[in-house]
Amino acid sequence: MSRNVRNAKGLAILLAAAIVAGFTASSAAQPRPPIKVGVLLPLTGPLASLGIVAKAGMEVAFDEVGYQVAGRKITLVVEDSEAKPDVGITKARKLVEQDRIDLVLGPISSAVALAMRDYLASKGTPWFLIFATAPPLTRELKAPNLFRTSWSAEQPQFPAGEYTRQKLGYEKITVVGLDYVAGRAEVGAFLDGFKAAGGKVVQEIFIPLGTPDAAPFIARIKPETVDAVVGAAIWGSDAVRFIKGLEEYGVKGRLPIIVTNAAVSGDSMLPAIGRAGLGIKSYGAYPFGLDTPENKRFVQAFRKKTGKMTGNDAYAGYICARVAIEGLKAVEGKVEETARYLSAIRAVEFTGPAGPFKFDRNQNAVTTLYFQEVREAGGEVYNAVVDVIARGASQR
Repeated sequence: MSRNVRNAKGLAILLAAAIVAGFTASSAAQPRPPIKVGVLLPLTGPLASLGIVAKAGMEVAFDEVGYQVAGRKITLVVEDSEAKPDVGITKARKLVEQDRIDLVLGPISSAVALAMRDYLASKGTPWFLIFATAPPLTRELKAPNLFRTSWSAEQPQFPAGEYTRQKLGYEKITVVGLDYVAGRAEVGAFLDGFKAAGGKVVQEIFIPLGTPDAAPFIARIKPETVDAVVGAAIWGSDAVRFIKGLEEYGVKGRLPIIVTNAAVSGDSMLPAIGRAGLGIKSYGAYPFGLDTPENKRFVQAFRKKTGKMTGNDAYAGYICARVAIEGLKAVEGKVEETARYLSAIRAVEFTGPAGPFKFDRNQNAVTTLYFQEVREAGGEVYNAVVDVIARGASQR
């Protein structure tokens, strides 16, 4: 073979190697596409006050990491479920099939989540519930890709029912809840705990979601027959009307009032309820006044972002996004590696604003439950921590 031929072949090999190397370097330099997070919340309708604040809490979590993980940007695709099951499933399909999202955060409504369940379970899309407390979602209907980052109906309710009878000493109560899936489930769980501890339920009153006037339901309460009124499952604009009505019609002055924390959440409920909430006791998984570095940072960041105090709804949005982010960190942002990402989520543990966070065997958050009272200081109405009801409460 002539020298010229050998030189030509050598040059060709070097040129090919250079092209391959250049292509490889170019490919490596290409930025990875953003992680697309689908956010499905009620931004209009009767649960809008919860959804709007939960979204802000979620944004605080993404702000903490600068909307990126492992150098990969995070973008949010936000849709309004309107708290309607038919709207929710339509929006879920849009997020998955048109927007090509990598994971879903939300919804808040149990009815919407139940409507979405089969579709998202079949797609295998990592899915993080905010509230949507119906127990079957992480029990009978649990799926490998489904995580509830807040709590199921029974987690705060059963221990709170026991606490109301055993620690507070109330023997006979009137219980009030919203008349839909989540409301019925939460009231039932509270009553299971209350009755197991020897309590007696004199009245059960259910108010249809979005009822414009709570007066007819408040009028049914018979103060002389009970020791306390428990709003075990009432939230959103319905809670504002209910609590103001209790004061207006003199029930609050005659009986102790105990409610789920969602009814007097500092971020969405108390600003509207105002001083009508003073003295009301509540129970739940997030305490505004918890004196820890993690909660102080959260309170400060949320105030800076919204000008409001934190509460149940802000925490639920924050912790949902935070869990998804912790999982992304564990897989270096490689959310496309679905099995690995889901495995990382199951193993997530950290200390958040409400204390230690981890999942139980049903991929439902393990929680600490706090007892609080609405108080006033410096002209501001807020929830003060009074007691701890239970630590490490898991789904039954």
